[in-house]
Amino acid sequence: MGLLDKFQNLKESVGEWAENRGASSLDKQIEKNLATMEAGAEIERTAAVKALTIQAQTDEKWLEPIVKSFLRVLPKQLSSPQEAIIDALLELRKKVPSLKSEIKEAIQSTLDSPYPNVRAKVISIWTDLALKSNTQSSDTIADLFIMLSDDDKDVRYQTQESLSKILHSIPRVALPELKQALGDEDWRVVYHSIVILTEFAKKNGKVCVSLAPDVVAAFNSGDRLKERAADCIGIIGLANPNSVKNAVPGLINGLGSKSSELRKASATAIGRIGSKDAMVVFHAVPKLAKALKNEDWYVHVEVLKALGYIGSNKPTLVKPHLELIRNKTKTGAERNICDAAKWALKKAGG
Repeated sequence: MGLLDKFQNLKESVGEWAENRGASSLDKQIEKNLATMEAGAEIERTAAVKALTIQAQTDEKWLEPIVKSFLRVLPKQLSSPQEAIIDALLELRKKVPSLKSEIKEAIQSTLDSPYPNVRAKVISIWTDLALKSNTQSSDTIADLFIMLSDDDKDVRYQTQESLSKILHSIPRVALPELKQALGDEDWRVVYHSIVILTEFAKKNGKVCVSLAPDVVAAFNSGDRLKERAADCIGIIGLANPNSVKNAVPGLINGLGSKSSELRKASATAIGRIGSKDAMVVFHAVPKLAKALKNEDWYVHVEVLKALGYIGSNKPTLVKPHLELIRNKTKTGAERNICDAAKWALKKAGG
């Protein structure tokens, strides 16, 4: 063997030794990070997860074991490393297609995490899934409606915003889930569902008519929901007055409620319905007129608007009360009430 051959063999041996030493060093680092991820302080666990995410993509033999370790420890992790593992699983899931369903289930399970920030993170992920994947939309949307009953207020409102976005993007898939949520036993789920439907109905009233009985049932079910439900009933009533006629007796009672917010919401809803079909709400006219005689200045503008809308549709219903409306145009009334009274007179032919 010549000198050149000996040198080449030596070079190959050194390269192999260096490679083995490097692999051995990486293995030890990974093993150390796996141990830290389970037993270190919170900040150390988070750093270990981030390091393992990089290392899993450096050495293919470690990819699946690291992902499986993430799946195993995810439920019992602290807040920050739990978020880091979710990010890692999202980053690595396409590299391990055999674990795709396990990764989805693991992330889904963190909707029950004790940490609100983690639940909020997964809500954001689930929203993206619902918008991007037609095959998963129904499942993910159902999960989100459950989150409307979350104990954390911020999580509930984030879920409400997410579902509103989904409803506007894929109403065909979301509306059946929304209908089911309107009948939920938890009043918080129903409350937020009504808010979501109200915003959607402002531009898609006809599509929402089929949900009118569910909203009316919610309106009649308890005081916590009445103000929001009344608002929704008024919006749907603009699209189809007859679809909400069963709510009218409750709206008339609402005009005499102790809650000024409910009095105002009831007057607004009656006005909206009456602008399309005065006969659906004709029983409300005497009660509206009575509301103008008391000192309830807070709702007078909405009451006057309601009388104006009804009068524009059916002047004979409002004619007996024109003088009462005219009195509100006088200097003693506040400017906005005075303007509303002038508008109502014009609408009602007075």
